Amino acid sequence: MTQEISDLQKKRACNLIWNAAADYGFTPDFKFYRSDGIADVYWNSIFGLAHKYYDYPQLSALFRGLEHEEEAGEYEALLWLGLENALVAKEKAARPALTGLQRRYAEAWLKEFGGTRAEDDRFFDFLAKAHCRRLLGLPQELSRYDLSLLDELEFSPDLDTGALVEEMKRLLLKWFQIRAHERAKELHPWNLPFLKHAEERRRGKQKLRPFGLGLAEHPRPDDGGSEMPEDLMERKTSLSESELREFMAEKYGRSILRPEQVAELEKRLCTGNHRGCHLHLTRGEAAAAHIRNGFEALHKEREAAQIARNRAAFHAHEAQNRIAISRLVEKIQNSVLLYLQPYTVRGNAGELEAGRVWRALTLDDGDVFRRRENANAGDVSVDILLDASTSQKGRLESISGQAFCIAEALTRCAIPCRVMGFCSMTGYTIVRIFRDYSETGKNDRIFDYVSNGCNRDGLAVRTATELIKASACEHRLMIVLSDVKPQDVVRVRDEEEDGFSSYEKETGIRDTAFEVRRARAEGIAVICVFTGEDEDLPAARTVYGRDFARIRSIDQLADTVGLLIQNQIKNI
Repeated sequence: MTQEISDLQKKRACNLIWNAAADYGFTPDFKFYRSDGIADVYWNSIFGLAHKYYDYPQLSALFRGLEHEEEAGEYEALLWLGLENALVAKEKAARPALTGLQRRYAEAWLKEFGGTRAEDDRFFDFLAKAHCRRLLGLPQELSRYDLSLLDELEFSPDLDTGALVEEMKRLLLKWFQIRAHERAKELHPWNLPFLKHAEERRRGKQKLRPFGLGLAEHPRPDDGGSEMPEDLMERKTSLSESELREFMAEKYGRSILRPEQVAELEKRLCTGNHRGCHLHLTRGEAAAAHIRNGFEALHKEREAAQIARNRAAFHAHEAQNRIAISRLVEKIQNSVLLYLQPYTVRGNAGELEAGRVWRALTLDDGDVFRRRENANAGDVSVDILLDASTSQKGRLESISGQAFCIAEALTRCAIPCRVMGFCSMTGYTIVRIFRDYSETGKNDRIFDYVSNGCNRDGLAVRTATELIKASACEHRLMIVLSDVKPQDVVRVRDEEEDGFSSYEKETGIRDTAFEVRRARAEGIAVICVFTGEDEDLPAARTVYGRDFARIRSIDQLADTVGLLIQNQIKNI
């Protein structure tokens, strides 16, 4: 795609927008171009029509109200899909050519994106595909849930701005349990239809961004900064606390803690950078839940498919994986024998201690012998913490396989092992326990690892540290499998600037590094198996220092992880 738009095409885009709006008295805040840099007739016209037929500030306020939701890109794109449908219907009598432009765009969109696998689609893409097929008179191939949503979403041209806004708010509450609050601030162009992965792209710094089949141009959006009110920092949805906890239980599994225990844990852990956050600890046990709509059904289906792929990927290379496990077992056992210090045990057998013989004669104490024994692996416990955020999508099979191999090797070495995953959603950090220390026969549960939402790494490490401190073992080790890209919707108060910082990039990395160092100060060794891209290696070094490594293939697992564990056992 071209990255340079000529002044001529910028002027042409403005003229297309003004012409459709029948108003030359405003400055368009964004413009659309084809991939070759030519002003896009269809989408510039649609934007102009939004100014012509609706009260633009009302639409802008609604979009701003959605901006900080977990799936903001999905909801915003769905709204634009409905707007496009209504605007074409309103204008087609005056501009018959607009219907033809819409059909040609639908054909081109299906050609570009219609062939993707269902599991690769975001929910909006799934509905947009059906919307395009409907425009072309093709079968929509939707479940009854999704067909009902699409019918309601394709807004009637008879709705005025207020009615349309209220209808969208009703749909969000009915289908997604989101109560949208209108916020008066101008509309930004990341809120656009047919925008693949809108949430990631809206964070970019360039003025030109991918849009549909081409490009959109606009200033970098303001992320709120110090203008963001405190209540929006703490809550990203207006669902009540009890409703949110019920949602977490339905989506991730029943809480393993009673409400009063959760409150006490949050009081201790959700402080400082994590003020306003909440915790949900679960073993993934299903709660009483019902599928409200196709959005939820789609997620459930894809999670089940991912779990099946995790297992299939491991078994497809089972011989190779078993060899890696055996080699890792050998390395761990050698490390225990080499580096764990021997200690003295007194008893009724071994080498006689002459100075204690009197105890047998006067105190009837038979423990007058001593023997030297090596410390055994039972003095060590290991917790494996898996980053289960959306950024790990595409690596789930390899990460679950690596985690299984590590856990299986530790199990064979009789080292107590616990495996947990973490992600965050709507201000909640979810920690799921796949298998606990005593569950030696349940490593297979690790393949239930799927990705969801964001990741508040610092709070996850802080929570894991709290759980690990309860271990009965003298020596404790935490192994984190992560791409070291912390990101969450709940912001961090910036005391120096008297405002708020997004929990991502430097802020998230700095906080995670602090929590790792605090865990080490508690006597917990922390190491990282890095799962990310080259660009995030500096972040891994910042957070974990030298105690991290990267596994590019399962053949490297024994040497890489074995060395990390060996270094930690050496320091015990």
